[in-house]
Parts: sequence; C-alpha cells; structure tokens
Amino acid sequence: MITLLWILVGAACSRSYEVFSNKYPVSFSCDISKSPFNKVQTSGYFLAIRPTPMKDGYKVREPNGKEQTLPYTEVHSRIFKFGLAGLIIGKPYFGDSEYYAYDLGCPYCDRASSPLSINMEGFATCNKCNNTYDLNNSGIPKTGDSRPLYRYRTSLGANSLMIHN
Repeated sequence: MITLLWILVGAACSRSYEVFSNKYPVSFSCDISKSPFNKVQTSGYFLAIRPTPMKDGYKVREPNGKEQTLPYTEVHSRIFKFGLAGLIIGKPYFGDSEYYAYDLGCPYCDRASSPLSINMEGFATCNKCNNTYDLNNSGIPKTGDSRPLYRYRTSLGANSLMIHN
C-alpha cells in the first residue's frame, strides 16, 4: 500500500513536456554557409531571430549584441513564421552535431512581448521574470520555476537549415 501511494505521489509531482512544441506555428529556413548563419556551425553559438516591426524582414542578433536586418524575399514573406516571439538557433556544446531551435519567447511569461536575451555563455534570460534557460542543455531552466524552452524541429539539407513544427 505504501509503495502504491509513493508511486502515485511521484507521478503526480513529476513534470513531463513534449520534446518538440506545436503550440506556436514555426516555418523558417536559412543558408548556414552564409553570414551570419554560418556562425551556428560552431558548437555553443546561438543566434536570435525576430521579425521586424514593419514585417518587411527579420533581425538576426548575435550573443555579443551585434544585430543586422535581413529583407524578406517574396516567398519568405508568405511562409516564414516565427513562433511566439522569434527563434533561437544553434548547436549545443554537448551531444551530437544536431542543430537546436527554440522559441525566443519565455515559456513562463508566454508572451511575444517577453523576448529572451542570449549571451556568449549559452544562456537565455527573460527580462521580465528573470528566468534563465540553458541553451546547451535542451533549454532547461537554470533559474526560476518554468518548463523548458519551447523547442522546434530542425532539418538539414545541403546548406539549408529548416526550422518547423
């Protein structure tokens, strides 16, 4: 009886999340042989990507704060979807050579107006709630009480990295 109670309590207290999120639509691709996207081939380096306010392009921000705006092509303007607040893409230090893509929105605040800031150490921090997430470790929270970052599927074809759900 005590064993059954322990199992039930343990099951009720554990948190389980899907590896890949379908909560917000995502469809983005980039050429990782060209700047600035070629930098994500370095393990532990992540880029933040957000649509511009005018919806005529997107901004790519590096962890050192350097930012550039890239225009949409006609096709991009119709198919690109950035999830809740934008995307974070990169390749973690640990594990295989798989690329990871996370939502730039804080899953605790769950608002487009709460984008995360990324740093050179591979952490993303919410400026609103101060939760910090480890980009090199599946987006798990380093500080705060939250679920891991929303993660999206990636596919690699030739030099094209595709992020989707």
